[in-house]
Amino acid sequence: MTERDTETQGQSAQRQPGSRLHQLADFLFRNRSYTPIPLAIVLVWQAEISYPLLLPGLVLIIGGELLRLSAVRSFGRGSFRTRRVKAHELVTWGLYAHMRNPLYVGNLFLWVGAVLFAGGPYVLWLMAAVVIFFLLQYSLIILLEERALLDLFGDSYIEYRRSVPRLIPRLRRSGTAADTPGVAVEKSARSWRYALRHERSTLMAIIAVILLVLLSTYLKT
Repeated sequence: MTERDTETQGQSAQRQPGSRLHQLADFLFRNRSYTPIPLAIVLVWQAEISYPLLLPGLVLIIGGELLRLSAVRSFGRGSFRTRRVKAHELVTWGLYAHMRNPLYVGNLFLWVGAVLFAGGPYVLWLMAAVVIFFLLQYSLIILLEERALLDLFGDSYIEYRRSVPRLIPRLRRSGTAADTPGVAVEKSARSWRYALRHERSTLMAIIAVILLVLLSTYLKT
């Protein structure tokens, strides 16, 4: 379930020296593919599938990945796998008309689903650790990205930030998205095939975790 995803897209934002908190956020952003690995190891080690938790876990895993796929379709020309915060354009359509960070919400769903799917004697402790870890990590990363987007897009980003919530989606589309020319949306929207192709590493990680959880459970029986 590791990923190299960013909610920003395109040209490089200037990295500015800052506080230790800013440096920590930058470190977490650049290493977000690897920071969850200890959690994944614990998840597999203590896994013991419990059927009451199995179905909700699978539902959250599927829902989280569908969120990610829908977000990837909206990226257009931008790259969402990068070690630097950068942006070609301010994406305000698709899922981004409802929330500003759909990839990170999808990731949280994936991890909560994985914990439920794996079960085990420490499932509640692991669930708490996962939620706290990702909320802290993504809070810092989002602040880093918002600072870069503000530098790049100025008033446009201020209006978008005012209209669209960070994480909890609004059901009604933002007026910001409605103001985007239809031709720009048409050119920037990608196919589901494109999204699946660019999600290969995440999909392979999901499959690997599921297989390792099944193996760990089997070895305990």
